[in-house]
Amino acid sequence: MKKSISKYMLIGMVTVGVASCDIGDFGDTNVNPNETTQAIPSSLLTNSINSLKGTVDDPQGSLYSQYLANSQYTSADNYQTIIFDYGALYRGALMDLEQIILVNSNEETMVEASRYGSNENQIAVAQILQSYFFQRTTDRWGDIPYSEALNIGEGVRQPAFDAQSDVYAGILATLKTAQANISSTAPVQGDILFDGDMDMWKKFANTLRMVMALRLSEVDPTTGAAEFASAINDGVIALDNSENIFYANLPEAAFQNAWFARFLTRRDYAVANTLVDRMQTVANGGVLNVAMDPRLPVYADPTENGGNYVGMPYGLSEARSGAIPNTNKSFLGEELRAQDAPNYIFTSAQVLFSMAEAAHRGWIAGDAEALYYQGIEASLEQYEVADGYATYISNSWVQYDNARALEKINTQKWIANFLNGYEAWAEWRRTGYPDLKPAEDALNASGQIPVRQAYPLFEVNLNSTNYQAVVARQGADGLDTPVWWDVD
Repeated sequence: MKKSISKYMLIGMVTVGVASCDIGDFGDTNVNPNETTQAIPSSLLTNSINSLKGTVDDPQGSLYSQYLANSQYTSADNYQTIIFDYGALYRGALMDLEQIILVNSNEETMVEASRYGSNENQIAVAQILQSYFFQRTTDRWGDIPYSEALNIGEGVRQPAFDAQSDVYAGILATLKTAQANISSTAPVQGDILFDGDMDMWKKFANTLRMVMALRLSEVDPTTGAAEFASAINDGVIALDNSENIFYANLPEAAFQNAWFARFLTRRDYAVANTLVDRMQTVANGGVLNVAMDPRLPVYADPTENGGNYVGMPYGLSEARSGAIPNTNKSFLGEELRAQDAPNYIFTSAQVLFSMAEAAHRGWIAGDAEALYYQGIEASLEQYEVADGYATYISNSWVQYDNARALEKINTQKWIANFLNGYEAWAEWRRTGYPDLKPAEDALNASGQIPVRQAYPLFEVNLNSTNYQAVVARQGADGLDTPVWWDVD
């Protein structure tokens, strides 16, 4: 299914009138014979992969998920912002990837394009990345421009919004086709994610399919079960952390970890008490666990005053939060905000917890309890604190309980997915776990944790007919209208 959007290329562009005069035809005088007249697919791919990190390190998702709480400026914690923008993604990475597909499909350009990898591999990789970006977008906004979104040559200026159920079906179908079309012959160039390892692109696609399949657990479990089993059968990432998928930040300003940059100007992102209390104490009684979660010293810095781990109370007004000294709260861990710290996209722990839930639901064969414990161990190994595994799992609240399997599994998945905020928010919306309470000083009308985000203003102003249609179908364009798969 082809997806593209010429409309979004026009947003923010200004047409400038230029006076003309008859000064003759210069022919090809100003044409550089050594410069290509065609987009370079490898450069477009590199540019698109660079957009991956923003889907993970966006602080809003980590605030919704109560991983973090702002120390000073708390409006984002308190749900003040309703409208969020996706225009840059459509006219940036999605459009670049569509160009890769087009130049590798067109008979006039595909031979030249094949210099950067086989046409089939380039198309498949572009489709996989497009699918990832579309999936992250639809999980935030629900119905989105999709089937008409990237129709470059068809003059679509006001694309319709596809129902999220159709977007999911389209993405799943595209991913299955793309991963099946990949071969080890003539790998893609410009691949800063996997360095041309085509098997890893297949695993990326199948892992994404697995994650999407689990999203269907409440709205369409029959399809979810079939898609999940199919993805596992086709091959997801390894379960031993050797194939974790991450964006590798570099120790230089141009490609540095966004968390490093944020702490250059101010200390504002503290670790939320919701997470710290869960990792350190029994939430309903304040009684110390047998052992603190060994990941906590990685996730958070100790307080300057006392050297303890103290979470920032989540969702306070700026006046109330400002009354708590910075010396009395734990900020995001130094290791995770290092300039070259990676941004994890998919991890073995995430896959194992997903498999544990699928086994519990009867979607796949396997021992849900064993997979659950493997997921915990994989997460501890990811952060190099596996020595604490045996003691940690002796905590009563960690120990597996089949009667509370979904709660246990998804609470541990939430801890393991730290800083992959929008993914954690999606899983909380799907399952209700962990038990998150709304911000104490919420600024949105309902006072509840948002379950979606509102469309950007350019849709309201420049695509009004389709905007009104999607609002009539999906519901009010605000923070309280659930997306399709979010079934209470």
